[in-house]
Amino acid sequence: EVLHLSIARNELTLVPSPTLKKFQNVRLLSLSGNFFTEFSNDTAEHNRLPLLTKLRVLDMRNCSLRTLPEAFFRNVNLEYLFLSHNRITTLPAEIFYPLRSLLHLDLSNMDTRRTGEERIENPFMKLIAGVDLHQDIFFPLISLVFLDLSNTRLEYQAFIALRSVQRRVQYVSYCNIGLPAIVDYLFVSKKIAMLDISYNVGVAQSLHSASFTLLADSLEVLYFKDSMVQQLNWLVPLQRLRVLNLRGNILRMLQRESFANLTNLEQLDLSYNYISAWNQQILTTTTALQSVNLRNNSIVILTTDMLYDFSRLSAMGLGGNTIQCSCNYVKFLRNILHNRTDVAGAYTISAEPLIVGRRGSGTISNKLSLQHVQLFDYEESEYLCMNFTSNQKLDPLELQDCMIPEDELINSEIPEEGEDEPAHAKNHTLVYILVSVAVSFLILTGVGLFYYWFHIKYFFKIMKNSAVLSFFNDEKLYLDKSGLLKEADFHYDVFVSYSNADRSWVLDHLLPNMEGVSQINLCLHERDFEVGYGILENIISCMDRSRCLMLIVSESFLLSHWCQFEMHLAQHRLLETRRDELILVLLEDIPRRKCPKTLSYLLKTKTYIKWPTKPVHEQALFWKRLHKTLLTSKA
Repeated sequence: EVLHLSIARNELTLVPSPTLKKFQNVRLLSLSGNFFTEFSNDTAEHNRLPLLTKLRVLDMRNCSLRTLPEAFFRNVNLEYLFLSHNRITTLPAEIFYPLRSLLHLDLSNMDTRRTGEERIENPFMKLIAGVDLHQDIFFPLISLVFLDLSNTRLEYQAFIALRSVQRRVQYVSYCNIGLPAIVDYLFVSKKIAMLDISYNVGVAQSLHSASFTLLADSLEVLYFKDSMVQQLNWLVPLQRLRVLNLRGNILRMLQRESFANLTNLEQLDLSYNYISAWNQQILTTTTALQSVNLRNNSIVILTTDMLYDFSRLSAMGLGGNTIQCSCNYVKFLRNILHNRTDVAGAYTISAEPLIVGRRGSGTISNKLSLQHVQLFDYEESEYLCMNFTSNQKLDPLELQDCMIPEDELINSEIPEEGEDEPAHAKNHTLVYILVSVAVSFLILTGVGLFYYWFHIKYFFKIMKNSAVLSFFNDEKLYLDKSGLLKEADFHYDVFVSYSNADRSWVLDHLLPNMEGVSQINLCLHERDFEVGYGILENIISCMDRSRCLMLIVSESFLLSHWCQFEMHLAQHRLLETRRDELILVLLEDIPRRKCPKTLSYLLKTKTYIKWPTKPVHEQALFWKRLHKTLLTSKA
């Protein structure tokens, strides 16, 4: 009796359902590497698996699948399903209904590029093309423990489907799916122990101190690589975290507060960032930490506090940093090479403690023991030091100026107190002057960047978006001339975002003057949102079906979390849909101290209209201007 059956890579074009009926005891079935591109009514017998009551594992990877029939899994009770490396762009809403015992689902590495008639020759289409999933598609999978969506780009509205992931899921990969932000519904399952959200460059902008609060009691492994992460205050709730991988981000400074609660952290990867030296011990509370990877950062010197942090580790990596040639660094490496271990590629710093302090002082020096630390990445070419005077990389082991005894202090470049060195004093004076001038310049530059950084960042963002939009507009013009582009199906003329405190103004003034006078159809959340759908779905749907977006701005608007969300989403949706109709209506003056940066920028870059409380003729002029703007957009 056959328990494991493989029909992989046999150039099949139809699922061999009639043949599979003969294998009633099969538990593992592999159909990978075939070409199941079509499912039609003419081949109905091949559109579903036969009744195989004992089948638990199905492998259909790399089968050129573009979709699956709704009843395909109706006759099986799977526990493991592998569908990766296909061309699936959509799945029926009820495709997973029979799979209530499924534990492991692999939908990774979908090739969502359009082909044939669907293909649009535009280099930017690959940025927005993705898999379209029904919002409730994962609800039937009540036993699911492992979900892999890595490298499968999702359509924007498909992200709502992630809220249907059931509460038992423990291992999740959302790596490189185009995730726009961290929102609460991503973590409906509060049991997630392993999470991979790497390569989602839009997520970093939405991070805040409570982003991962729902996972505080469960998350143990987090991969967050190459995602433009700049700060780490969101780490505070993750007390159970054991493995953290932040490779390839844009971190620059490390702070003690970020790691204060990570008492269970064992492995930390910070390689390929822009981290510089630190002057306070930052790993004092990470008592379980064993390994830190700091390869390819911007570390130029090794400070005493860094060495104390390293002394708490079992393994570390520093290769690829441009470290200054100094006696600290020479002493550090000589201790390594004097004590090779039996572990290939690893070296141990001498058991002889390094003494940190000043020569000639009457105080007792602090002895720093690094005897248990190993370098897991040591190669001579990776640990060269830089002479910044000659701009050359040197072998630190060949430097003669640092031939010091083993019991010498590690900061040996510091002269003894009272030592008469006039030549050195002159050199030091010149260095101090140059350093002071450089520091003053950097401080002034930093202050300027601090005050104008938001606007500088927005300027470059707009320039980038303008370039992208020009490509889309060219494509749109081409399609329009070819007769391939139909007029958008707008249900509303204006989507209105307002707070409950301004409800009376909207209903008593805006609504009668727009719909009653000019036949301009407004979309109001209390009237037009569909019952039974979530707020997020309604907002996205109504924005998509509106020609213009209008923000009714007041102090109460700024205090509303939903209004703030709608303001940010409006910017995102306007870019995605390649429209630029955003109307700002100010009901009152907003104090500068209360004005968020996003709104401040919009007020400075877009024309807005202010509601005059009196007199009547100014209000008439207000409605005339607003009518003209909206009727022009409608035309």
